[in-house]
Amino acid sequence: MEISVSVLDMDFGHLEDSIKLLETADIDSLHMDIMDGRFVDNISFGPAIVRTIAQITKLPIYSHLMISRPEKYVKNFFESGSRGVTVHLETINEDNEYILETDNMGLSLNPDIELAGLDPYLNKVSEVLIMSVYAGFGGQKFIQSSLDRIRELRKKRERLGLNYKISVDGGINPEIVPLCVESGADEIIAGSYVSASRDPVKAVSALREAAQV
Repeated sequence: MEISVSVLDMDFGHLEDSIKLLETADIDSLHMDIMDGRFVDNISFGPAIVRTIAQITKLPIYSHLMISRPEKYVKNFFESGSRGVTVHLETINEDNEYILETDNMGLSLNPDIELAGLDPYLNKVSEVLIMSVYAGFGGQKFIQSSLDRIRELRKKRERLGLNYKISVDGGINPEIVPLCVESGADEIIAGSYVSASRDPVKAVSALREAAQV
């Protein structure tokens, strides 16, 4: 089980210190939540911040674009240091689906979007990110039906002989992690549970321990 930590709710006034602390924890990557105020109501940051973070850490960086025109920015996020970039299924159409041909691309979708919409693209992407909350804001409660979606994605992967990674993001805590593991998730993305903790390293340890089911 891979553990990625979102920087969204970190104290940006002490961002380097927070990231250096996380480097001492047992995490696999950092997760960038990119929001444009159009696809979602919130606004976060862009490629410049990703580039800055890439310069202060050796941890792999993955960017999740919650934006309405991903084709305009995918290249920028890779050039800024992202190892992988995920876009939302809701933003893909016949005019921009070419971006999924890029190496290390992923697809994400909100809880109310049917998984069947992924079918034409599953052989193109390296990751499918199940949103277990609605994209846009941290601190939401995990939606239990997300577990069924993880199971279905795992079955599709086995049936089709594909190897995309199944990730889950939203409402992650030590009680939720074993359910995600048992359902077939390969990666959990933790946000406020870690960043709001008084001891982020201890919080990561709790997630890692919970994953050992």
